[in-house]
Amino acid sequence: MHKLRFTWDQEGEVTALAEPPDEILAHYLSEEVGNDVRLCRRLLDISRALRGGKHSSWVAEGDSWSVKLNRTRVVIESECEVPGRSRELLLEEFEQLVESWLRFLEIAR
Repeated sequence: MHKLRFTWDQEGEVTALAEPPDEILAHYLSEEVGNDVRLCRRLLDISRALRGGKHSSWVAEGDSWSVKLNRTRVVIESECEVPGRSRELLLEEFEQLVESWLRFLEIAR
């Protein structure tokens, strides 16, 4: 699994840290998802709906990152920081990542 560390920065903002190539996942969580518990739950609902065959794909363009999901894979791409920078992972890995982030947010509240 991916090695990410979740913490709070000096300004009190939630952040994720990781070494390459997982730093893309860390940036996505920190910059796009942030401390938005509702977004985490929405991402998990969408992922489970895809896995369950209710949809074939889903795309979300955010402020800094876009996410493209299908029934087996997820691609996270940078929109502005480093255009074209991306990371692909299995749908199950994405779910685990978001679930971990959500647990951290809920414990820290």
